[in-house]
Amino acid sequence: MFRAQGIASIVSSRTKLALSGFHYNFSAASNVSYPMRLDASIHIRRSPQDVSIYLGDVSNVAAWDRGVSRTEASPDTPTGVGFEFDTYAHPRGHSRDGAWGKMSYRISDIDPVRGCTIQLTSTTGNARYFKSAEWRFRVEPEREGSRVFCTALFQLKGRYLVLAPILLSMKRAIRTDLEQLKAKLEVQETDP
Repeated sequence: MFRAQGIASIVSSRTKLALSGFHYNFSAASNVSYPMRLDASIHIRRSPQDVSIYLGDVSNVAAWDRGVSRTEASPDTPTGVGFEFDTYAHPRGHSRDGAWGKMSYRISDIDPVRGCTIQLTSTTGNARYFKSAEWRFRVEPEREGSRVFCTALFQLKGRYLVLAPILLSMKRAIRTDLEQLKAKLEVQETDP
């Protein structure tokens, strides 16, 4: 994941999407060309509906994305496509509220076939490196649970192309966050 508050950008708690059974055709979701792509997936022993409900609540993101300390939904945007929210990094230095790593996102597509697409909309902080970036999520039923697919697509601004090898090596970070998601959801299943 490009740790620019990464997977933090899921779906709003007001959206509560039912993402089960999604299949994704990556070429159809956007007219933007993304030369860099990171893919990861994980099996979770919970129903697609349970996983989707959890992912659909943006307040859960900080529980499983290591780069996010908190999230904030924009009260002025509609539910579903167009919904906007922010993620905040963990506090450091003089930034006790994590604002140094604030990233803003908008849900740009929700489709029963393609899944959910979340666009990076901020241009400052860590976002300054990207010409464009988006996250794509889908949840599919799988034997004894679900499979969550996560794809990060991004295009760096010209002067930051030197960062490409570093960012492309971040697939393990996405996988680690998905393992956190799995742990949270599978623990919830055993909680009384």
